[in-house]
Amino acid sequence: MGASWCKEAKELPPSANYDVLIVGGGNAAGYVCQELARKASGFSGRIGIISDEPVPPYERPALTKAFLHPPDAKVRARLPGFHTCAGTQGERQTSEWYEKNAITFENGRAAKIDLAAKVVQLEKGARFSYEKCIIATGSSPLRVSKFGVTGDDAPGVHYLRSVADATALVADMEKLSSQAKVVVMGGGFLGAEAAAGLVGWKVPVTLTFPDKHVLVRLFNAELGAWMEGEYVRRGIELYKGEAVKEILSKDGRVCAVKFPSGKTIECNVLVIGVGAQVATSWCDESGLSMTKGGINVDGNMQTSDPNVYAIGDVANFSWRSGKVDRCEHIQHARNSATHVAKVISGQSPGSYDYLPYYYSRQFEYSEEPIVFNFFGLQQGTCHAFSRGKGFGAVWESEGKVSAALILGSPGPSPDEAGKLKALAEQKPSFSTAEKVFADAGL
Repeated sequence: MGASWCKEAKELPPSANYDVLIVGGGNAAGYVCQELARKASGFSGRIGIISDEPVPPYERPALTKAFLHPPDAKVRARLPGFHTCAGTQGERQTSEWYEKNAITFENGRAAKIDLAAKVVQLEKGARFSYEKCIIATGSSPLRVSKFGVTGDDAPGVHYLRSVADATALVADMEKLSSQAKVVVMGGGFLGAEAAAGLVGWKVPVTLTFPDKHVLVRLFNAELGAWMEGEYVRRGIELYKGEAVKEILSKDGRVCAVKFPSGKTIECNVLVIGVGAQVATSWCDESGLSMTKGGINVDGNMQTSDPNVYAIGDVANFSWRSGKVDRCEHIQHARNSATHVAKVISGQSPGSYDYLPYYYSRQFEYSEEPIVFNFFGLQQGTCHAFSRGKGFGAVWESEGKVSAALILGSPGPSPDEAGKLKALAEQKPSFSTAEKVFADAGL
């Protein structure tokens, strides 16, 4: 039945033709539309967005930050407050904005792309033709069942990727109220931010991860130790050094996580944030040039097909360091989206040049928020030093500054963030981290 259905669907004429068809309704799609809708872009073609979410694009980082703030917080992120492009102080692009700009949403998930016919087919069979296609399908949560961990489908277990996911988690917390016992799996950005938000509900929260310290992909041991000390001081328990082996349930709900050592930690809410996998499997047989699941692009974010572009998480692009790889971060999604929109509208923006920028904002519902900004290429040795209520850090490679960071409470000011970015751009000679900061006026 499935094969004949697919054969029949393939013969259907396209439901609509678009000058620009964006596949994926996430952050990147919103920023493409922002640029194409500007009068200065000169673009006047028909735009379509294929999306499996019931709402227009929004700033996904809010889901692990202000969306999880406790009920008594002054600020709790809710739509329409964080639609794109709120993250860059731009206009909030609500449904009315897209209607005003004649941008059409096609509900569904892409199943395949026919490069010769210039057609994208959805899982339910609908087909849409394009003049230019932008692939912006992002990533999906990496499920621990992929590693043999059982029980991640139990009620009370939450993965966070969409506003629906975050809404379900908040509803669970509200239902359990003071009886909630939370375990967060994963010591990266998602896990750390989720733990910081949920401990504000004044319930037990344990953050567990197998690494030596939190945020191990960015922080050295000194920065990680400071951050962990702040978590403990604010009520988060830590358990690190081994990964969860099994998720246990009782009476139809998650009740604990179990480790290879035999240790168990009780919980009735489990948040899992152990990574993401790129959402490009629907392109595997397309003929597009791909490497390790990423779609290879040039400096225009153009793929091996001249009518198809890829942006955000899915794009393998050339970094300043010379490596070709993907980047799963919001700023790259925004920047690559704006860049490809300029290319398509004939603005000749030059070759895509991305300066890595990572940030996190935690405990913002409290009087002592923790914020960090990082700019640059994470190359060489990290030199950290105590700075006020936090740390400064410089990455040094071959005698030059390759990156810089400020971490602390309340975190860097906009002026300081600008100076950090300048350090990463200018790459001055390195002596000591303290002197580099002083010379930069930090």
